[in-house]
Amino acid sequence: MNLTKLWERILGRSTGADLADRLDKVLERLERLERSMVELQKTHRTVSAVARRMFLEDVDLPPRKLLRSRRFGVTSQNEEDGLLVELFKQVGITNSRFVEIGCGVNGGNSGFLAQECGWSGLMIDAQPAAVEKVAVRFASEDVLTESHRMSRENINTVLAEAGFQGEIDLLSLDVDGNDFWLWDALTICRPRVVIIEYNYLLGPTVSATIPYDPNFFIKTAPTRAYRGASLEAMVRLGRRKGYRLVTSERVNAVFLREDVASNFPTLTSALAYQAPGNRIKNVFGKFTRFDLMLVPVDEQGQPGSAVPAEAVR
Repeated sequence: MNLTKLWERILGRSTGADLADRLDKVLERLERLERSMVELQKTHRTVSAVARRMFLEDVDLPPRKLLRSRRFGVTSQNEEDGLLVELFKQVGITNSRFVEIGCGVNGGNSGFLAQECGWSGLMIDAQPAAVEKVAVRFASEDVLTESHRMSRENINTVLAEAGFQGEIDLLSLDVDGNDFWLWDALTICRPRVVIIEYNYLLGPTVSATIPYDPNFFIKTAPTRAYRGASLEAMVRLGRRKGYRLVTSERVNAVFLREDVASNFPTLTSALAYQAPGNRIKNVFGKFTRFDLMLVPVDEQGQPGSAVPAEAVR
């Protein structure tokens, strides 16, 4: 059947208002189909998580594999919900408080804890529209929602004014840009667990971050690959701040504060790095074409001066 006949079969030979009505119905059906596909993907992930848990329930797993065997995703970007639930089962909870910087429309890595576990916290995003959505979604929970473009200069002030000084159980940081610099600047609170996004495109060995720019916005960057910091840079910064890497899930690394009792060993970047399912693109070649700079991070977790991206490869 050619396209003309198919189109006639769908719409008939209608014209004018009747044709517009038929087109609206077609679009409505396509939207329903798209929503169904999204729900099907979620169901597939959930079934996979349940099957994984059943198959591995009685298997004696090393600590670094135990956390990943419990992964599942409800509100998180990947399957960080399960990692965090299992980690807190192992290390305990103090005040069930969180700070989520870069909450998006789902509440990020803290959404499940707020929605299903009764945690309280602060959700922040630079996009007012996203904050409006999470405010509605978590209206029945003890969640404060605010819109801020977070920077090194304001992070401690914003958290202090919202009442999140001192110890909290979780900090989740995902801003697609200045993640390294925000964690570096944070002093007002001491989270027991930190989950932070890293740029997996930089690989497991490079130790570098994008230069600090309070006005950085990934949508205006020369390439979306130019964002955040490498896993090794985050590991070195965490070590300087008193945290050790305990697991990761593709683009998020999970750190545990050194004084929090745990049986989980400290992982290296090489052990924790989750390689993508497909080949990593040559991002350094792309960075070079755009004359982009990176900031190397030394063994002590201290950032240096910006250099051409190829120099840190």
